[in-house]
Formats: sequence, structure tokens, C-alpha cells
Amino acid sequence: MKFGEYLKNRRTELGWTQPDAAAKAQIEQSYLSKLETGKSFPSEDVYQRLVEAFSLDTETMVGALYPAELDRLREIEAVRKHLLQREHDTRSISRRWLYAGLGGLVLGGALTGLAQVDRGGAAMHYTYQSPGVIHAGESSNTFDDVSDNPALLARADEQTIFIPEMRGPAFTETVPDGRREWHLVGANSVIVPAKFGWALVPGFALLIGGLGCFFISWRRP
Repeated sequence: MKFGEYLKNRRTELGWTQPDAAAKAQIEQSYLSKLETGKSFPSEDVYQRLVEAFSLDTETMVGALYPAELDRLREIEAVRKHLLQREHDTRSISRRWLYAGLGGLVLGGALTGLAQVDRGGAAMHYTYQSPGVIHAGESSNTFDDVSDNPALLARADEQTIFIPEMRGPAFTETVPDGRREWHLVGANSVIVPAKFGWALVPGFALLIGGLGCFFISWRRP
């Protein structure tokens, strides 16, 4: 909106004619006419008279006028003060968008990188079985004839484990009551989920959000 249009609209709201408004502002009617038509702009003194007569709010007016109109009113101290404050607020908001964008990129990059640490995929798992706990002094083939020995049958505690690394055809593990001998009985390929796969989606979202913040900061007037 132009300053003259803003002034005329305010006069209309108050229900004043041009002569009435000029008299209240203590200026010539012809000068008020030039102000309303944009042929002239007020000096510091005249602007103060208009503020008092029309009850003008400078902050509201600054928000309503075109930038080109504000440039022509910049010499007026009250207008210049509000323009400087608005420019400061705009820079402050732009900086906040920049900081938000930087934070989004850093955090998004970190999460995306975390998702690449362990990407999962196909892996071999090896199956080992142990028929039971072998006590101290007993041989490795203690449980070979378990069906013919009721005492051994009662002790039999067959267990199966699946481990991701090959530990040979057999390996021994110490347990509280003795030892277990594990024997390889098979191997199969399994799909291992990515350990930090959950971080990929929020990571990309933060990266896109960070770029969006930079764009908003750049486009913000």
C-alpha cells in the first residue's frame, strides 16, 4: 500500500473531510491532497502532526506500506527506528533458520552414517549340539552309549546353539559342573537385520529438513 492511500483510508475511517483533517493536523488542505495522491511526502514535523491528529501507529503503518514507500519515509526518525528493528528481527529469524538447518544436517548426517555402520544382509550361522555336561575324569565319548545307561540318560541334557562364526568340527566349553563338547551338525544362510537400520529414515528426514531450513532462510525477505 502507498503512504497516501494509507493516510486517505485512515481519514475515511475517522469520517473526516480533507478540510477537517487538514485543520486538525494544522497543515494546508492542498498539502494534504498532495500527501494523499503521493505527490509529496511529509517532513519530520508534518509526520508528527499527522500521527497526533490521525492517531497513526507507526509500527502498523510500516507493516502495511510497500518497501519503496518506506524508503521515501526513512528520513523520519520514528519510521527509521521501526525499519531498523524490523531488519534486525528479520536477520535474527534468518539466523535461527540457518542454525536449525545446520543442526538438521549435522544430526541427519550422523544418523545416516550410523545406519551404514552395520548394514546387515546374508550371513552364515553354524549349528552346534552338545548331548550333556561331561564331569571331570570322564571321556569325550561319555554320552555315546547313553541309551544303555539309565544314570547317563538322566544326566543327558542336549542343547543346540547357533553361532555366526565357524569354530571347527568341535570345541569344548567349561561349565560349572564340568565341560560341554559342542559338535558341528550343520550350517545355513540367514538374513541378519541391520543393527542401526532404524536411523536411516530419521537421518534422511533431518537432512531434507536441514536443506529446507536453508532454503527458507535464503528466500526470507
